[in-house]
Amino acid sequence: MPSINHIYWFAFYNEDSPSVRYRATFPLEYFHTVHHVRYSLIIPGYHPAKVWRFIRAYLSALLFRKNDSLIVIQRVHSSFIYSTLLKLLVRLRHNNTIYDIDDSDYLYWPSKTIYSFAKKCQYVSVGSRAIGVHLAQFNPNTVFVTSPTPDLKIIKEKRNERFTIGWIGAFGGDHKQSLMEHVFPALLALDFPAKFMLIGVINDHDEQLIRTYFQSNTALEIELPRNVDWKDERALQEQIAQFDIGVATLLENEIQLSKSGIKVKQYLNNGVPALATNLPENDWVIREGINGYYCNTRADFKARIEEFHAMSDTEYWKFSQNARASIVDFDHAHYYNDFLQIMQRAVYKK
Repeated sequence: MPSINHIYWFAFYNEDSPSVRYRATFPLEYFHTVHHVRYSLIIPGYHPAKVWRFIRAYLSALLFRKNDSLIVIQRVHSSFIYSTLLKLLVRLRHNNTIYDIDDSDYLYWPSKTIYSFAKKCQYVSVGSRAIGVHLAQFNPNTVFVTSPTPDLKIIKEKRNERFTIGWIGAFGGDHKQSLMEHVFPALLALDFPAKFMLIGVINDHDEQLIRTYFQSNTALEIELPRNVDWKDERALQEQIAQFDIGVATLLENEIQLSKSGIKVKQYLNNGVPALATNLPENDWVIREGINGYYCNTRADFKARIEEFHAMSDTEYWKFSQNARASIVDFDHAHYYNDFLQIMQRAVYKK
């Protein structure tokens, strides 16, 4: 049975990126604490300390690679020196190399570097099936590895006196459009006291847009936390646990259909039932009528919000408990097992 002794994880961007936090930083800490896996997490930058960390990890992986180790290149898509050196690394140390990607970056950025890593790494790990279908044409060893959520044991404990609908994320682009198409009209039409907590508004213009949109519904309280510290996972989960239900929407375009369904997982992780559009990857996580519901129209969202508002405590807590139980499909233990299976496949191929 193979084991993982060390992971060299070469990420992109910075820890403000959800991909880096949820697929690298938090899981690697768990791997080390629970399974004693050592790791080198490299986040590129020009600060001397970051450059030095990269040099040390790079030379270790290239010249003194540890036994039973993985080399993971995460979402690197540039053509600068960082990606050039990593291309050389995977060429010379091909065995047990993984290109990890959980967003359809080939639709945002020039795809040459992405496809190069997909071809040259031994494996590709993808955060959604749609990305997997796309990249399998470059590498048959493309594996679905769902994005996990960190389990901090923060679980919803009580329902709110004022029924609270929540959403978390960066309010902009397709996320903003999908909310305004599917959820906002449903909330505007509610005729009972409720609160809408939207975590992720970045600018004054969007805050004013939201408050103006809902000003005719005096029964709906709007709460828009600002200056969110996305790296403070405990604070984020404590806020999510205040929701009575969480909403997650996707549009039917290639970018949105390639998302990893992280919002739904965040809600369920904290025992909050979810209402989500019936699109990948939401439809892999939601269990209809068990931990939430699919909602494909504004009428669906309104009807299910009203249903949860009127729900008895007994029925609600059954949904909440089922939501929490769902994490076995996307917690860190599941994520670790996915990488262990990649190691096992590599051993079998030898």
